Amino acid sequence: MLWSEKYRPQTLKDVLAGKEAISKVLEWVKNWQNGPWKPMLLAGPPGVGKTSIAMAIANTMKWEFVELNASDQRNWEIINRIVGEGAFNETISDEGEFLSSKSGRLKLIVLDEVDNIHKKEDVGGESALLRIIKKKPRQPLILIANDPYRLSIELRKLCEFLEFKRLTKTQILRVLSEICVKEGIKCEKRALEEIAENAGGDLRAAINDLQAIAEGSKEITAEDLVMSKRTQEVDVFKVLQKIFKTNFSAYNDALLLEEAPEDLIQWIEENIPLEYSGDELFKGYLALSRADIFISRVKRRQFYRLWKYATYLMTNGVQQMRREAKGGFTRYKRPQTWQFLFQTKQKRELKEGILKKISNFSHLSTKKAKIEMLPILTFLLKNLDVEKSAKIAVFYQMNREELEFLVGEKAEEILEFIEKNRLHRVDETWIYPEYEDAKPLEVTELKEEIEKPKEEKQKERKVRDLTLDSFFDS
Repeated sequence: MLWSEKYRPQTLKDVLAGKEAISKVLEWVKNWQNGPWKPMLLAGPPGVGKTSIAMAIANTMKWEFVELNASDQRNWEIINRIVGEGAFNETISDEGEFLSSKSGRLKLIVLDEVDNIHKKEDVGGESALLRIIKKKPRQPLILIANDPYRLSIELRKLCEFLEFKRLTKTQILRVLSEICVKEGIKCEKRALEEIAENAGGDLRAAINDLQAIAEGSKEITAEDLVMSKRTQEVDVFKVLQKIFKTNFSAYNDALLLEEAPEDLIQWIEENIPLEYSGDELFKGYLALSRADIFISRVKRRQFYRLWKYATYLMTNGVQQMRREAKGGFTRYKRPQTWQFLFQTKQKRELKEGILKKISNFSHLSTKKAKIEMLPILTFLLKNLDVEKSAKIAVFYQMNREELEFLVGEKAEEILEFIEKNRLHRVDETWIYPEYEDAKPLEVTELKEEIEKPKEEKQKERKVRDLTLDSFFDS
């Protein structure tokens, strides 16, 4: 049995996390005991205890535990059944016992790798998950992500957000020492320190390394540590210093970076003018341009083996273009492109959210929504009277941020009109839930439909014919 599973925390008391994080988890659990509440989004790098804390919650509260991988499209049918249907129903335990949400006996549903789910609804994806969450399921839901910012801003706002940082060397060392005591292993402190250092903040990796080294032995010394260096983040500033200020190859260090070649080239491009000038600068950019050709071929043809040539050209290639190593201290800068993208990220996310709604409600592709519908809707929202603008906003379910993005100050008038007149969009899936999985009518059903009283048909048609055109009718 893997030690990482054997020594996984069983209750919240055993979890290796700060008081603030545990306090937030307990508050979330308390809210769920009082009735349906928001899902929780646990985020952070691998090996920091995201799954462990979810399991500890279930064990502590005596809840049923269901874990699914959201990134596997083959599992989406299962996910949709368990999360989409099971989350709204009472549940049965593995032993056949009926569990009532009213009595606090809940089923904790955990979706791992939600940052890797497909964005398109037709293969599952984030939009389907958003629809489930908005209907307020009766069972607690925990989403787990390594990079939460790959998720839409709308999804993040619907969840309680808890982010974990990489564990410190001291924290990992304490856990490793406890495991050695429990397993009856005598281990030199220097050996444990090296294992903890090599893990790079990943507790699971450190425990796995310890188990691999201790296999068949009850005593470990520093000399027993014959293990390859775990790939972990290398400081990009040190790589830049090696390229510009030394004659040593920076290629191997660049391979250990968490930065992909298309990111590293932006770092070098941003800082090369700080070190090179004249002919050196020209030749340095020439090497970078050739590296960029290889990167573009990787993107276009998916030939990832070409990355090594791009990395070599942007590190050793640029280094060879100078006459001598550059001395003195240079304050290297982050790529300005990233700063610009960071500053506009919220606006881009808002625009993507608006386009997704236009696409869904107008039955268009996102591309068509962007080119054809968005300019027209923006013009109408800005120039029509408040009543008609409000009806358009309600039809597309636009929130305050989206309206402010499109029409500026007029958003406040529109929102006041919506609230005063209690406008809302009728969700046809609640009126006709069978439409979600529509099937051809049988002969008998068709006959019943034809023979329905005229008044009943007109009543149904009135609800079904809720379109954008009807909003403009006086």
